[in-house]
Amino acid sequence: MSTGPIMRSLSLKDYLGSRDLTEHLKLTSELTFHWANWDQTCLAQRKHYKNFNNNFHLIRLNQTLQELKQKPVWLCNKIKVMKSDLYSLYESYLDSRLRLTWFERKDEILFSFEGEQGPYYTLTSMKWLDNELYSQFVMRKILLEQYTLRSFRLNANIPLVFKLDNDVHEYEDKVQIHQLSEVGFIFKIKDKNFLNKIKNSATLELKIPVRHYKRVGMMNVEDTFKNLDEHQQVLSSDQMLFKLESRIINFYGNMNNAKRSSEEEFYIFARYEDLIPHGHETELKKIFAPLVEKTKNYFATSLEEFEVDKNIEKIA
Repeated sequence: MSTGPIMRSLSLKDYLGSRDLTEHLKLTSELTFHWANWDQTCLAQRKHYKNFNNNFHLIRLNQTLQELKQKPVWLCNKIKVMKSDLYSLYESYLDSRLRLTWFERKDEILFSFEGEQGPYYTLTSMKWLDNELYSQFVMRKILLEQYTLRSFRLNANIPLVFKLDNDVHEYEDKVQIHQLSEVGFIFKIKDKNFLNKIKNSATLELKIPVRHYKRVGMMNVEDTFKNLDEHQQVLSSDQMLFKLESRIINFYGNMNNAKRSSEEEFYIFARYEDLIPHGHETELKKIFAPLVEKTKNYFATSLEEFEVDKNIEKIA
Protein backbone atom coordinates (compact mmCIF):
# COMPACT_ATOMS: atom_id res chain seq x y z
CA MET A 1 0.00 0.00 0.00
CA SER A 2 1.35 3.44 -0.90
CA THR A 3 2.74 5.61 1.85
CA GLY A 4 0.52 8.30 3.37
CA PRO A 5 0.99 10.12 6.69
CA ILE A 6 3.13 8.27 9.23
CA MET A 7 2.41 7.64 12.92
CA ARG A 8 5.28 6.52 15.13
CA SER A 9 4.02 3.74 17.40
CA LEU A 10 3.95 -0.02 17.84
CA SER A 11 0.39 -0.01 19.16
CA LEU A 12 -2.50 -1.01 16.93
CA LYS A 13 -4.89 0.25 19.62
CA ASP A 14 -3.99 3.86 18.82
CA TYR A 15 -3.87 3.25 15.08
CA LEU A 16 -6.85 1.22 13.90
CA GLY A 17 -10.18 2.98 13.51
CA SER A 18 -9.01 6.39 14.68
CA ARG A 19 -6.46 7.55 12.11
CA ASP A 20 -6.45 8.72 8.53
CA LEU A 21 -6.91 5.58 6.44
CA THR A 22 -3.75 6.29 4.43
CA GLU A 23 -1.58 6.59 7.54
CA HIS A 24 1.28 4.19 8.29
CA LEU A 25 2.78 3.07 11.58
CA LYS A 26 6.46 3.99 11.64
CA LEU A 27 8.55 1.16 13.09
CA THR A 28 12.03 2.41 12.14
CA SER A 29 13.46 4.93 9.70
CA GLU A 30 13.29 2.18 7.05
CA LEU A 31 10.24 0.10 8.03
CA THR A 32 6.53 0.94 8.33
CA PHE A 33 3.26 -0.97 8.56
CA HIS A 34 -0.07 -0.18 6.92
CA TRP A 35 -3.32 -1.88 7.96
CA ALA A 36 -4.18 -2.88 4.37
CA ASN A 37 -1.07 -5.09 4.25
CA TRP A 38 -2.45 -7.77 6.59
CA ASP A 39 -5.72 -9.66 6.33
CA GLN A 40 -6.25 -9.54 10.10
CA THR A 41 -6.04 -5.74 10.35
CA CYS A 42 -8.20 -5.46 7.22
CA LEU A 43 -10.89 -7.51 8.98
CA ALA A 44 -10.55 -5.40 12.14
CA GLN A 45 -10.92 -2.17 10.15
CA ARG A 46 -13.86 -3.60 8.21
CA LYS A 47 -15.61 -4.51 11.46
CA HIS A 48 -14.86 -1.10 12.96
CA TYR A 49 -16.12 0.93 10.02
CA LYS A 50 -19.22 -1.23 9.61
CA ASN A 51 -20.32 -0.07 13.07
CA PHE A 52 -19.87 3.63 12.32
CA ASN A 53 -22.32 5.21 9.88
CA ASN A 54 -20.81 8.67 10.09
CA ASN A 55 -17.05 8.12 10.35
CA PHE A 56 -14.99 11.15 9.41
CA HIS A 57 -12.05 9.21 7.93
CA LEU A 58 -14.22 7.04 5.71
CA ILE A 59 -16.32 10.01 4.59
CA ARG A 60 -13.20 11.99 3.67
CA LEU A 61 -11.74 9.08 1.73
CA ASN A 62 -14.99 8.64 -0.19
CA GLN A 63 -15.26 12.36 -0.94
CA THR A 64 -11.75 12.38 -2.42
CA LEU A 65 -12.70 9.57 -4.79
CA GLN A 66 -16.12 10.96 -5.68
CA GLU A 67 -14.44 14.19 -6.85
CA LEU A 68 -12.87 12.19 -9.69
CA LYS A 69 -16.33 11.94 -11.26
CA GLN A 70 -15.94 15.62 -12.15
CA LYS A 71 -12.73 14.99 -14.13
CA PRO A 72 -13.64 14.06 -17.72
CA VAL A 73 -11.76 11.46 -19.75
CA TRP A 74 -12.22 10.79 -23.47
CA LEU A 75 -11.74 7.19 -24.63
CA CYS A 76 -11.13 6.41 -28.27
CA ASN A 77 -10.95 3.28 -30.40
CA LYS A 78 -11.14 2.76 -34.17
CA ILE A 79 -14.92 3.14 -34.17
CA LYS A 80 -15.84 5.99 -31.83
CA VAL A 81 -14.91 8.45 -29.08
CA MET A 82 -16.69 8.14 -25.75
CA LYS A 83 -16.70 10.66 -22.89
CA SER A 84 -16.28 9.18 -19.42
CA ASP A 85 -14.68 10.28 -16.13
CA LEU A 86 -11.60 9.42 -14.11
CA TYR A 87 -13.61 7.72 -11.36
CA SER A 88 -15.08 5.25 -13.84
CA LEU A 89 -11.64 4.58 -15.29
CA TYR A 90 -10.27 3.57 -11.88
CA GLU A 91 -13.32 1.41 -11.21
CA SER A 92 -12.81 -0.35 -14.55
CA TYR A 93 -9.15 -0.99 -13.79
CA LEU A 94 -10.07 -2.50 -10.41
CA ASP A 95 -12.23 -5.07 -12.23
CA SER A 96 -9.74 -7.85 -12.99
CA ARG A 97 -11.69 -9.06 -16.03
CA LEU A 98 -11.80 -5.61 -17.65
CA ARG A 99 -8.15 -4.97 -16.81
CA LEU A 100 -7.15 -8.21 -18.54
CA THR A 101 -9.11 -7.15 -21.63
CA TRP A 102 -7.22 -3.86 -21.81
CA PHE A 103 -3.86 -5.58 -21.99
CA GLU A 104 -4.85 -8.47 -24.26
CA ARG A 105 -6.79 -6.72 -27.00
CA LYS A 106 -4.94 -6.08 -30.27
CA ASP A 107 -6.60 -2.71 -30.93
CA GLU A 108 -5.36 -0.25 -28.31
CA ILE A 109 -7.85 1.97 -26.50
CA LEU A 110 -6.63 5.57 -26.29
CA PHE A 111 -7.42 8.19 -23.68
CA SER A 112 -7.24 11.98 -23.39
CA PHE A 113 -7.75 14.41 -20.52
CA GLU A 114 -7.88 17.40 -22.90
CA GLY A 115 -10.93 16.77 -25.10
CA GLU A 116 -12.37 14.83 -28.00
CA GLN A 117 -9.62 16.12 -30.31
CA GLY A 118 -6.85 14.83 -28.03
CA PRO A 119 -3.93 14.57 -27.66
CA TYR A 120 -4.40 10.86 -26.97
CA TYR A 121 -2.22 8.28 -25.22
CA THR A 122 -2.61 4.52 -25.01
CA LEU A 123 -4.67 3.42 -22.03
CA THR A 124 -2.10 0.73 -21.22
CA SER A 125 0.64 3.36 -20.91
CA MET A 126 -0.88 3.93 -17.44
CA LYS A 127 -0.16 7.67 -17.69
CA TRP A 128 -3.59 8.31 -16.19
CA LEU A 129 -3.03 6.30 -12.99
CA ASP A 130 -1.88 7.89 -9.73
CA ASN A 131 -0.59 5.37 -7.20
CA GLU A 132 -1.90 7.30 -4.18
CA LEU A 133 -5.43 7.49 -5.61
CA TYR A 134 -5.33 3.86 -6.66
CA SER A 135 -4.37 2.87 -3.11
CA GLN A 136 -7.36 4.77 -1.77
CA PHE A 137 -9.71 2.93 -4.14
CA VAL A 138 -8.24 -0.35 -2.89
CA MET A 139 -8.67 0.69 0.76
CA ARG A 140 -12.31 1.51 0.20
CA LYS A 141 -12.91 -1.83 -1.52
CA ILE A 142 -11.26 -3.64 1.39
CA LEU A 143 -13.62 -1.93 3.82
CA LEU A 144 -16.62 -2.78 1.64
CA GLU A 145 -15.64 -6.48 1.54
CA GLN A 146 -14.97 -6.45 -2.19
CA TYR A 147 -11.26 -7.09 -2.38
CA THR A 148 -8.78 -9.93 -1.86
CA LEU A 149 -6.88 -9.55 1.41
CA ARG A 150 -3.11 -9.91 1.78
CA SER A 151 -0.88 -11.96 4.02
CA PHE A 152 1.29 -9.96 6.42
CA ARG A 153 3.99 -7.70 4.97
CA LEU A 154 6.00 -4.68 6.01
CA ASN A 155 6.65 -1.62 3.88
CA ALA A 156 10.29 -0.72 3.58
CA ASN A 157 12.69 1.84 2.21
CA ILE A 158 15.95 -0.09 2.35
CA PRO A 159 18.43 1.16 -0.27
CA LEU A 160 20.61 -1.35 -2.10
CA VAL A 161 23.65 -1.27 -4.35
CA PHE A 162 22.58 -2.70 -7.71
CA LYS A 163 24.58 -3.98 -10.67
CA LEU A 164 23.85 -5.88 -13.88
CA ASP A 165 26.35 -8.51 -14.99
CA ASN A 166 26.79 -6.85 -18.40
CA ASP A 167 27.22 -3.32 -16.97
CA VAL A 168 30.38 -1.90 -15.40
CA HIS A 169 28.41 0.58 -13.28
CA GLU A 170 27.02 0.11 -9.80
CA TYR A 171 23.85 2.02 -8.93
CA GLU A 172 23.16 3.19 -5.37
CA ASP A 173 20.00 5.21 -6.00
CA LYS A 174 18.00 3.02 -8.38
CA VAL A 175 16.85 0.04 -6.30
CA GLN A 176 15.40 -0.45 -2.83
CA ILE A 177 13.58 -3.13 -0.87
CA HIS A 178 9.99 -1.87 -0.99
CA GLN A 179 8.23 -4.61 0.98
CA LEU A 180 9.23 -7.71 2.89
CA SER A 181 7.15 -10.72 3.84
CA GLU A 182 7.82 -14.13 5.33
CA VAL A 183 8.59 -15.50 1.86
CA GLY A 184 10.50 -12.76 0.05
CA PHE A 185 11.16 -9.17 -1.02
CA ILE A 186 9.44 -6.78 -3.39
CA PHE A 187 12.10 -4.58 -4.97
CA LYS A 188 11.30 -1.13 -6.35
CA ILE A 189 13.42 -0.13 -9.34
CA LYS A 190 13.28 3.61 -9.99
CA ASP A 191 14.02 3.68 -13.71
CA LYS A 192 11.88 1.87 -16.27
CA ASN A 193 14.84 1.72 -18.65
CA PHE A 194 16.20 -1.01 -16.39
CA LEU A 195 13.38 -3.32 -17.45
CA ASN A 196 15.01 -3.93 -20.84
CA LYS A 197 18.48 -3.94 -19.28
CA ILE A 198 17.42 -6.70 -16.91
CA LYS A 199 15.90 -8.75 -19.74
CA ASN A 200 19.18 -8.44 -21.66
CA SER A 201 21.38 -9.54 -18.76
CA ALA A 202 21.93 -12.91 -17.11
CA THR A 203 22.15 -11.95 -13.45
CA LEU A 204 21.51 -9.05 -11.10
CA GLU A 205 23.95 -8.35 -8.29
CA LEU A 206 22.49 -6.85 -5.12
CA LYS A 207 24.41 -5.66 -2.08
CA ILE A 208 21.94 -5.89 0.80
CA PRO A 209 22.55 -4.50 4.34
CA VAL A 210 22.18 -7.93 5.92
CA ARG A 211 24.46 -7.49 8.95
CA HIS A 212 22.46 -4.41 9.89
CA TYR A 213 19.44 -6.70 10.39
CA LYS A 214 21.27 -9.86 11.39
CA ARG A 215 22.45 -8.43 14.71
CA VAL A 216 18.88 -7.90 15.97
CA GLY A 217 17.80 -11.48 15.26
CA MET A 218 17.48 -12.61 18.89
CA MET A 219 15.96 -9.38 20.23
CA ASN A 220 12.28 -8.84 21.00
CA VAL A 221 10.27 -6.55 18.73
CA GLU A 222 10.63 -3.35 20.78
CA ASP A 223 14.41 -3.79 21.15
CA THR A 224 14.74 -4.77 17.49
CA PHE A 225 13.17 -1.59 16.15
CA LYS A 226 14.91 0.59 18.74
CA ASN A 227 18.28 -0.88 17.80
CA LEU A 228 17.68 -0.51 14.07
CA ASP A 229 16.71 3.13 14.58
CA GLU A 230 19.73 3.86 16.76
CA HIS A 231 22.03 2.46 14.08
CA GLN A 232 20.50 4.17 11.04
CA GLN A 233 23.75 4.65 9.17
CA VAL A 234 24.48 1.55 7.12
CA LEU A 235 28.19 0.87 6.60
CA SER A 236 29.60 -0.83 3.54
CA SER A 237 30.66 -3.65 5.86
CA ASP A 238 26.97 -4.26 6.62
CA GLN A 239 26.30 -5.11 2.99
CA MET A 240 26.52 -8.63 1.62
CA LEU A 241 26.40 -9.65 -2.04
CA PHE A 242 23.58 -11.75 -3.49
CA LYS A 243 22.96 -12.74 -7.10
CA LEU A 244 19.55 -13.01 -8.72
CA GLU A 245 18.93 -14.53 -12.14
CA SER A 246 17.42 -11.93 -14.47
CA ARG A 247 14.82 -14.43 -15.66
CA ILE A 248 13.08 -13.66 -12.36
CA ILE A 249 11.31 -11.03 -14.45
CA ASN A 250 9.32 -13.90 -16.04
CA PHE A 251 8.09 -15.30 -12.70
CA TYR A 252 5.45 -14.32 -10.12
CA GLY A 253 3.69 -11.95 -12.55
CA ASN A 254 6.70 -9.62 -12.50
CA MET A 255 6.57 -8.77 -16.19
CA ASN A 256 2.86 -7.98 -16.14
CA ASN A 257 3.25 -5.81 -13.06
CA ALA A 258 6.18 -3.96 -14.62
CA LYS A 259 4.23 -3.25 -17.82
CA ARG A 260 1.30 -1.92 -15.81
CA SER A 261 3.41 0.42 -13.71
CA SER A 262 2.12 3.98 -13.98
CA GLU A 263 5.36 5.83 -13.38
CA GLU A 264 9.05 5.52 -14.22
CA GLU A 265 9.44 2.88 -11.52
CA PHE A 266 8.44 -0.78 -11.43
CA TYR A 267 8.43 -3.66 -8.96
CA ILE A 268 9.91 -7.16 -8.89
CA PHE A 269 9.11 -9.91 -6.38
CA ALA A 270 11.69 -12.54 -5.48
CA ARG A 271 11.64 -15.27 -2.87
CA TYR A 272 14.50 -15.25 -0.39
CA GLU A 273 15.69 -18.53 -1.90
CA ASP A 274 15.98 -16.87 -5.33
CA LEU A 275 18.77 -14.61 -4.01
CA ILE A 276 21.94 -16.69 -3.98
CA PRO A 277 24.71 -15.76 -1.49
CA HIS A 278 27.99 -14.85 -3.20
CA GLY A 279 31.27 -15.04 -1.26
CA HIS A 280 29.47 -16.06 1.96
CA GLU A 281 26.85 -18.53 3.18
CA THR A 282 24.31 -16.19 4.81
CA GLU A 283 20.72 -17.01 3.87
CA LEU A 284 18.29 -14.10 3.66
CA LYS A 285 15.31 -16.18 4.75
CA LYS A 286 16.90 -16.90 8.13
CA ILE A 287 17.27 -13.16 8.78
CA PHE A 288 14.23 -11.42 7.33
CA ALA A 289 11.51 -14.08 7.63
CA PRO A 290 11.86 -14.24 11.46
CA LEU A 291 11.81 -10.42 11.64
CA VAL A 292 8.52 -10.34 9.74
CA GLU A 293 7.08 -13.24 11.74
CA LYS A 294 7.84 -11.80 15.17
CA THR A 295 6.44 -8.41 14.10
CA LYS A 296 3.26 -10.15 12.94
CA ASN A 297 3.00 -12.05 16.24
CA TYR A 298 3.49 -8.83 18.19
CA PHE A 299 0.74 -7.12 16.20
CA ALA A 300 -1.51 -10.16 16.68
CA THR A 301 -1.32 -9.61 20.45
CA SER A 302 -1.89 -5.88 19.99
CA LEU A 303 -4.88 -6.64 17.78
CA GLU A 304 -6.43 -8.79 20.52
CA GLU A 305 -6.08 -5.85 22.93
CA PHE A 306 -7.73 -3.57 20.37
CA GLU A 307 -10.68 -5.95 20.03
CA VAL A 308 -11.06 -6.27 23.82
CA ASP A 309 -11.10 -2.49 24.22
CA LYS A 310 -13.75 -2.13 21.50
CA ASN A 311 -15.94 -4.76 23.18
CA ILE A 312 -15.63 -2.96 26.53
CA GLU A 313 -16.65 0.30 24.86
CA LYS A 314 -19.78 -1.38 23.46
CA ILE A 315 -20.76 -2.75 26.88
CA ALA A 316 -20.19 0.64 28.52
